[in-house]
Amino acid sequence: MFKSEFHKQFLSLFGYNYAKGAKELGVSERQARRYVKSGKASLPVEKLTAIIYRGYLPATGAWADCKISVDDHTMSTPWGEVKPSDVQLVHRYKWSARKSESMYKTLKENHKTQDNYLSDLQDQLLNIIGEISERTGS
Repeated sequence: MFKSEFHKQFLSLFGYNYAKGAKELGVSERQARRYVKSGKASLPVEKLTAIIYRGYLPATGAWADCKISVDDHTMSTPWGEVKPSDVQLVHRYKWSARKSESMYKTLKENHKTQDNYLSDLQDQLLNIIGEISERTGS
């Protein structure tokens, strides 16, 4: 179906809109048509097409499976779509999580003695209930 990786990437990005592709790649529309028809372009054009296709993300490491959409500017990951606002606010989410964890640990530490007291009280109540059931034969 596709003549080459370049051919697939070009058609995925620009379809058959050669004028748009040519403008983005910095070549003439005639040259863009030749590249698509042959399935091969000059090395700089192939690299630029690959970069645009990948959404300007590195092709290695954790970014290898991610891509930024040219149309709606969302990042596609193996786990779903991510909006730019999600990325911009991630530091707030992390700060909020750290703050909440800190508050929980402080609260837990402050109520440790109360937890021990309630546990002892529960044991005493269970003992009393056990004694009552023994006396009544229940």
